Amino acid sequence: MQSWFRNGLQPLFDVPPIFASHDPDQARLGTAGALKEHDLVWRAGKVDCALHRAQLGALSFFILRYGAAVTIAPGELQHFMLFQVPLSGAAHIRVGNQSVAASRNTGVIISPTLPLQLDWGQGCEQLLLKIPRRRIEQACSELLGTDLDEPVEFLPELSLGTPHGRAWQHQIGTLLCYLGGPPQAAPSPWLQAQEEALIHHLLLCQKSNYSQRLMQRPAGAQKKVRVAAEYIHEHLQEPLTLAVIAQASGSSVRGLSMAFQEHYRQSPMAYVRRERMRAARNDLLQAQPGARVTDIAYRWGFGHLGRFCAEYSKRYGETPMQSLKR
Repeated sequence: MQSWFRNGLQPLFDVPPIFASHDPDQARLGTAGALKEHDLVWRAGKVDCALHRAQLGALSFFILRYGAAVTIAPGELQHFMLFQVPLSGAAHIRVGNQSVAASRNTGVIISPTLPLQLDWGQGCEQLLLKIPRRRIEQACSELLGTDLDEPVEFLPELSLGTPHGRAWQHQIGTLLCYLGGPPQAAPSPWLQAQEEALIHHLLLCQKSNYSQRLMQRPAGAQKKVRVAAEYIHEHLQEPLTLAVIAQASGSSVRGLSMAFQEHYRQSPMAYVRRERMRAARNDLLQAQPGARVTDIAYRWGFGHLGRFCAEYSKRYGETPMQSLKR
């Protein structure tokens, strides 16, 4: 763990604790209420439990200590993913069939659908980051451009000394800069973008059961764009909606929109308008005597003649009538 990252957690320590107690039952109930119901076995040492919590958008940040050594058995987390890393002491964490020796240099990614058991050493204090499962799965689906066929499951060990690990610390640190400030300090669009960047980093840099597909996604996205473009051209004179185009290409609406922005620098429906405009111009230039601008505009889906003429003139530097008379 980078020293600047540890120092940057001070605003989280400054948040008044949800609870602080030397009573084992109060400690278990307090942590269960903030995180998840669990079995808790107290081992060596004195109970000195405290939990700090701060919320930024959909992300929940915690500092948690038990004082004594404990064994925690929450089963599957189900509704959220958890990142945790010791700030002091150490822990042994079993996620599914893999075990991680967590330390200040090794964090743990706990997937929602894997069984979990944690053994915290005496004097262990940890940073926890809770991310809703729906946000992880939504982001993964959008990156792939299709629905998921199984839950996202990460390799649990995250080394903070690697480039990916250092970048992960920077992203968390950027968010925590806004703790302790006024509620409006972090603009909502910025906060949402930072959340998305953090989750994308996790999906693209931390090995998971979707890693191979995510790394191959540019080719997959290009294929979906090509299929969507072919469908658009085949049905250019018919009513088209974004949902219909996405379904025809085997993509989600959001995934297809992102792929079109990356490939064409415009939305799918802007692409539809562009291609209809090109088709209308071609008909105007090759029209037989007696053809009317109105008929050609309507043929290609332009129901408002004034808007069609204005957009046509802006795009081609001449009016539809001037093109028709060539």
